[in-house]
Amino acid sequence: MLDAGAPRALDAATPALDAGDEASDEAGADASRAPSTVALRDLVGLSDHPALGTDVASVNERAFEWSKLAELGVHRLRTDFDWSQIEAQKGTFVFTPYDTLVADATAHDVDVLGILDYGVPWATSASGADEYYPPDDPDDFATFAGAVAMHFLGTVHNYEVWNEPNNGLSFWKPTLTGDPAKYGALLADATSAVLAAAPTANVAYGGTVYDYLTTGPDFVAQSFQANAGLAAGLGTFAMHAYEKYPPASAPESAAGEEPLPTKVTTMSSVLAAAGAKPAPLWITEIGWPTTDADPPAQQARYTVRAVLLAALAGADRVYLYTLLDGPNPTASPPEDAFGLVSYQADWADGGAPADKPSFVALKAILGAVGAYAVTGRLAATPADVYLVELVDPAGTKGWVAWRSLDGVPAASVTVPATGDITVTQVDGTTLDDTANGAYVVQVGPDPVAITAR
Repeated sequence: MLDAGAPRALDAATPALDAGDEASDEAGADASRAPSTVALRDLVGLSDHPALGTDVASVNERAFEWSKLAELGVHRLRTDFDWSQIEAQKGTFVFTPYDTLVADATAHDVDVLGILDYGVPWATSASGADEYYPPDDPDDFATFAGAVAMHFLGTVHNYEVWNEPNNGLSFWKPTLTGDPAKYGALLADATSAVLAAAPTANVAYGGTVYDYLTTGPDFVAQSFQANAGLAAGLGTFAMHAYEKYPPASAPESAAGEEPLPTKVTTMSSVLAAAGAKPAPLWITEIGWPTTDADPPAQQARYTVRAVLLAALAGADRVYLYTLLDGPNPTASPPEDAFGLVSYQADWADGGAPADKPSFVALKAILGAVGAYAVTGRLAATPADVYLVELVDPAGTKGWVAWRSLDGVPAASVTVPATGDITVTQVDGTTLDDTANGAYVVQVGPDPVAITAR
């Protein structure tokens, strides 16, 4: 039975104190971050690939994308600005498809994070190279980056240099693990070029997979070690929270992989050990596919919980991968099954693909606490219960609670709420009630929001 008084506050990294402390010791510094002060609706975005064309199907698909962002109440989109499309021939820049995308985003009040990626065959001497080979000379990439920043001056304010540079198998060929020294040089040159063209722009270290053939922390540390001044010039650090593929573990779990808060703390420790100036940390990709091992309801609860855990751990942005399922969501590997919304085959006549439970859950919880920022985790029992406190701009408190274990009975959790409240479930159902300072709510693995009304 819980104490009826106000629960005491715990550190945001409490779920992973032991593992986080060990990682910090290895990096030589404890760089645990305070919880993000960013409201959840400003913190959450989508990492997606909207259609770029002007044909009816592309226009309809983009319109659907903007409508779904608005339905969630969020305004951030991360997407590729592909070098091989923009500068297919050296010195000739074609921005037309991206002009359409950026104009559309601006009209719908959507903030674009442009990923400056990947290679282009003319810039490498590698035989048979495709666009996933980096350039021989990073200055060629820097010229491209600066041209993009100049062209979109005043409309695109945030850039990320490359995507998963330590995933050499897919994005930094012909290596398997990337080349941290070479990536660091490319990042330094590109950052200088972007800031020369757009001095107020923000440039992020390319989203690094937390654990791949080379771990993200090792890759990042080596990139800084090989490039003097890179750490000191860091604007924003971006990471991807993937550790196992396909991801299936709960974001709090230490059984299948490290808990999400530990990943954030470990990466922060690497930055501190490298001498990086204090910089925002963004998770520019995180998500779970719907598979037999990760059914739709589980994808939904993990997605919502990951947003709250990331904010608790000090991440100031979380881009969820992705909006739409692909054409083969039951295929293996499940690349087409990460969407919050089901697949739509033909957009020529409009179309409204069905929301998956993950979209419904995210909409429900952001509808309840989207204007709130997390402040900390409160004590609760059993130990796997998370009781997260949030506050809105007026100082009004709210709470989200869940159990991190699946397949266990619901637990009674006491929330320090007073007055008229609304309890919101992930399926969008609500209950209006009155609290007296010790409101008891039943929670399982699906997050439940408690807010004043």
